[in-house]
Amino acid sequence: MIAQFFYIGAQVGVNAFFIRFAKFSAGISEKDAALLLGSVAGTGFMIGRFVGTGLMRLVKPPTLLAIYAAVNVLLLIIAMTTKGNVAVWTVLAVPFFMSIMFPTIFALGIDGLGADAKLGSSLIIMSIVGGAICPPLMGLISDASNIQMAYLVPLFCFAVVFWFATKGYKLDRAL
Repeated sequence: MIAQFFYIGAQVGVNAFFIRFAKFSAGISEKDAALLLGSVAGTGFMIGRFVGTGLMRLVKPPTLLAIYAAVNVLLLIIAMTTKGNVAVWTVLAVPFFMSIMFPTIFALGIDGLGADAKLGSSLIIMSIVGGAICPPLMGLISDASNIQMAYLVPLFCFAVVFWFATKGYKLDRAL
């Protein structure tokens, strides 16, 4: 539940603030930024889902989830510390690596629940409320500093997903 909460918070925040981010960091018009978001990020997400699904034949899902989460942390660090096209294109690359997160977190979260799978899956689905909580935090940070610093929120969210992929999904199995 926690990983899905933070993943959805990151997904909504990265996309919801992109137009403002592109205008601030690279001077891109709102119309052009919206076009980039819809075409580049949307296409990247779709391609990432196919590539990720294929990669899962070679790489265990938790490992691939950890790699994708770590790449997104790195991309957001670059986006927050650079300006211009580099900042914009690093954020546009994030959806490619978000593409496998929802289904992978969901599958890992319900794995081994047995009779409790229905309850577990319901709780994981309800945790998408993260998409309503994280973006306002980004807005507060943006208002207090700037939009680039607001991307600390999704950066933290992807760090939580990384933790889940490496340790968190195994916690109940260790008991």
